[in-house]
Amino acid sequence: MFSTTLVRVFASFIVLGLAVVQHSHSHTVIGEHNKEFGFPPKTEPYLPVTDEHRAAWNRVFEDCFPLNSRSSLSDRCMSSLGVYFANEPVWRYSKMHVYMGGGWRPLIYIDLDLRRNHSAADFLNTDVPFWKHIFDDQIEQRQELFLRVIKDSKCLEIAYPNNNGLHDEMADHCAAREMYKYAAYLSACVDAESRLNELHGDGSSLIYASLFSEDAHEIDGFNLLEKSFRLLKDWISDPALWSAAKSSMEKNYLHASWVAAQCNQHGFVLWPGTTTGSYTSTEEKLPWNSLSLGLGVSFLADEKKFHRLLNHTYSTTMKIAMKAGDDWAIRSGYLGASFIAEFSAELMQRYPLLMHRVIGEPWNTWGYGHLNSKDRARHRAKAYLLLVEEAGEEFAQSEYDPAELRKEIRFVKRGGKLKAPPSRAEVEESMREWAKEVEESTQGQGNEFAQKALKLIIKPPESSN
Repeated sequence: MFSTTLVRVFASFIVLGLAVVQHSHSHTVIGEHNKEFGFPPKTEPYLPVTDEHRAAWNRVFEDCFPLNSRSSLSDRCMSSLGVYFANEPVWRYSKMHVYMGGGWRPLIYIDLDLRRNHSAADFLNTDVPFWKHIFDDQIEQRQELFLRVIKDSKCLEIAYPNNNGLHDEMADHCAAREMYKYAAYLSACVDAESRLNELHGDGSSLIYASLFSEDAHEIDGFNLLEKSFRLLKDWISDPALWSAAKSSMEKNYLHASWVAAQCNQHGFVLWPGTTTGSYTSTEEKLPWNSLSLGLGVSFLADEKKFHRLLNHTYSTTMKIAMKAGDDWAIRSGYLGASFIAEFSAELMQRYPLLMHRVIGEPWNTWGYGHLNSKDRARHRAKAYLLLVEEAGEEFAQSEYDPAELRKEIRFVKRGGKLKAPPSRAEVEESMREWAKEVEESTQGQGNEFAQKALKLIIKPPESSN
């Protein structure tokens, strides 16, 4: 909840195959960046694609293309997007990648601490949230419900770090599913506004003019999306790679535009009675343009009052939904060690595959710094074996390479014990040690910050209501 931002101090979507990309191209390749692409855009659907859904995309193609990122989308285009995106899964839009020359890279922007590494394994259980669940005709009522829940002491209590375990009995009382939907709404709106802000900008800090040909003056006035399309044309000779990347960026741009339009109709409400700097939030509905969304924004800066409170609101709302046992919230939310410490044992029992996947992830510590590389590999081995049981060996091998995990798989099969996530007491003890190290290394100058951080981990700030 409140500790997820501090942890960082301490330590795409369904694409309907290449068939939907109805473009052709002809250009002179001035370089070979195919091998430097990194990893290709995903083109396989994670859920079955119906004829109706294909038809919905065809209508989008008719109504929204050729794409012009400098002008507003037409009403007809927006209508078609609404039909199409309604039946797209939320998790497939948690990231947006753009081609920046020599790499297929994610846009980095304000992050509300949700899990952004969903894969095909998350869709084995086909009960997943779709955009029609988030952008329905209940957004206004959901904001009112949020205000009721956030004032309910019983609902706030279950979100506190010192309140152990999951509380399924509170799911109805605290409207857990609706709280997940409101948190997902906040996250989606922030993502959309941030992405459009970057894509409509000149991208000069992300794409260098030297990447273009000697006719670089032709890109004067281009925005980031246009520059990225131009780089694809100049540098990528592989037709399938080119088409998949272009389709990915186009679809994500359309999605961000559609989401932003929905968000701007409804605004957002922060946790009332919470103070940051000189500002105290109220029940007032705020427009999304009250947030100056952009690259590198710090939630901890007092002048970014709405950003900090938005993160506070999102984290609390999602934590309530998760600890009240909502399945979508748990499968969507941040699963960092500090965030889930007081209910990680129950998550390991209820969601073993999910937890072993998260803990074993090699490129993201998620705050599980007490595990070495061997420990994490053993969790990946356990996840692999669980996938074999649930979906078969071929599927499991699409997620993990068993050849790289031979020793670990043998260890798990022999009944070897895997290291568990840290408990809340262990997290707090680690924080105390960290605070002590900060004080000693800075001769007391950093102690005030360290102690404040520790207090936030143990007991979050309360509303002034």
